[in-house]
Amino acid sequence: MSDMNVVKVFLFLPLFFAKVALGDGCEYAYVVNELRQNCTGINQELQKIKTKETVNTVVTGVGTVAAGGALYAGIKKKDIDKKAEELAKKMDDIENMSDKDFMVLLKDMARYEELKEQYDSMCQIKRDYEASAKKLGNIRTGLLAGNTVTAVAGTIVSSSSKKNSDSIQDMIQKCLDTIKNNEQKIGQARIDCDHGQYEKLRKVVSECGMLSTENMEKVSKISTASAAVSGVNIGTGFAGTITSALGNKNQYDQKTKNLNTAANVMAGASTAASGVATVLNAVTLKSINNNISISESCEGAINKL
Repeated sequence: MSDMNVVKVFLFLPLFFAKVALGDGCEYAYVVNELRQNCTGINQELQKIKTKETVNTVVTGVGTVAAGGALYAGIKKKDIDKKAEELAKKMDDIENMSDKDFMVLLKDMARYEELKEQYDSMCQIKRDYEASAKKLGNIRTGLLAGNTVTAVAGTIVSSSSKKNSDSIQDMIQKCLDTIKNNEQKIGQARIDCDHGQYEKLRKVVSECGMLSTENMEKVSKISTASAAVSGVNIGTGFAGTITSALGNKNQYDQKTKNLNTAANVMAGASTAASGVATVLNAVTLKSINNNISISESCEGAINKL
């Protein structure tokens, strides 16, 4: 071997050993495969849970309106029942009079006819009051029943969202772990791969690295709370429905009054619970939307690899 060839060998050896130390060169294809396997599909799952939470927010919102309507109807019914009771007492006073007392009270036939017309009018007003109160009672019962149905639906959706958010949280963590585990290869791509390939990988790291497990953890916790609140609403709504039906009588005894008061209290509790659930679901949607926009950018960058 000539001296010149020996020199060439010695000059080549450092490059050869450097190549061996660095591996087989550009590992772009390997990293791309890892990112595609572990960082795609997140947006699709987020869109699914967003749809559920949107429906849940609407459903609990309808429940809030229904429960509020039931409370309003119950208050109006109580007012009309009170008027009907007062009128019934006045009529009872007249009905309990003896003929002698009644004739003394009338004094003459003209006065008698006038009071008779007044009495007949009072009877009609009393019947109108009772019909209105009955109608309002039925409305209250129906709205409470409707609110209970929405509360059941809200509990089911919130429980499902909690399960889905836990799954998405795992997907996001897996993606972030993949980026972390391939940091060295991505950095080495700047030397071993084309500049364009490195820039694409760097873009994925930048976009996907912004995904947050904290947002999904928040969704999970809020969904749990929403399900619990809706569960309370189911209890008050169901009890209120039954109590409202039992109290919807044209009677003015204390038991009936207590039933109507209890129904109104439960309607108020259901209104509050449904309102809280609606707010929680709205907060959940905001957290989901934060990750949706990021996941769209992340997967968009991956699709350009």
